Amino acid sequence: MATRIISAAVGLVLLAIAVLFYGTLAFNVIVLLITLIALHEIFGAVKLHNKFGMYGWCALFAAFVLLYDKIPPTGAIHLTAGLFVFTAGMAAFAVFHFADIPFSSIAIVYMETIAILFGFSSTLLMRSVFPQDGLFYLIAALGCGWLADTGAYFSGRLFGKHKLAPNVSPHKTVEGSLGGLLTNVLALCLIAWGYHRFLGGGPISYPHLIVVATVGALAGMLGDLVASSLKRQQGIKDYGTIMPGHGGIMDRFDSVIFTLPTVLLLSYYLPIVLR
Repeated sequence: MATRIISAAVGLVLLAIAVLFYGTLAFNVIVLLITLIALHEIFGAVKLHNKFGMYGWCALFAAFVLLYDKIPPTGAIHLTAGLFVFTAGMAAFAVFHFADIPFSSIAIVYMETIAILFGFSSTLLMRSVFPQDGLFYLIAALGCGWLADTGAYFSGRLFGKHKLAPNVSPHKTVEGSLGGLLTNVLALCLIAWGYHRFLGGGPISYPHLIVVATVGALAGMLGDLVASSLKRQQGIKDYGTIMPGHGGIMDRFDSVIFTLPTVLLLSYYLPIVLR
């Protein structure tokens, strides 16, 4: 219960930050700082916390991606070039640190860096893809992670009988997951209604919203399970200690990293707000 309360408090703080700074360079910098902490936690999870060169390389690529829309010239070719250079650099680390760093650890760092950047860069892409409604889509994406998780927790406590993935996360149940999906859909319908009714948002496509909310919540559950599997494999309880007793950034954002790009991409083809 305390973890859920902490998560809700973190969510409210981030929502306030988004409202105050969304669309500014300050927002990019805040997202970058969160990303750097998340990367540091991943390095710690795979016992590479003292590999400052590799961390610096990942941090440099993160800065390139997350400040990209503020640094001209922009264009897909430059992002592609950046991804190639980053990949080549990680391959070089694998070769020249063959004796002291397991290849599997470098592969995990590479995969997690890409996943984290896919997630957090989506907060910035929402501004350009949905210039009038980007903040709404950001809130919807965060909701797919945190609202579904909260609904799953309470539904699981009340009705949970069948384990969802016992080898990865023993406490998660099928009934809890279904409750999380329903909670997320209903909550986002209410948020969307309020956005249209009171904040000047365009007409809402509720069929599109139901699809996006359902798939987004499923993506969040997958992200949660992926993070749990890595923790279990590495024999750790939490990714970090930035919130004493409640873990780190990755413990609070594991699901959101998956919901952000899912909501962005689905909403591009199935827009929730019709304009």
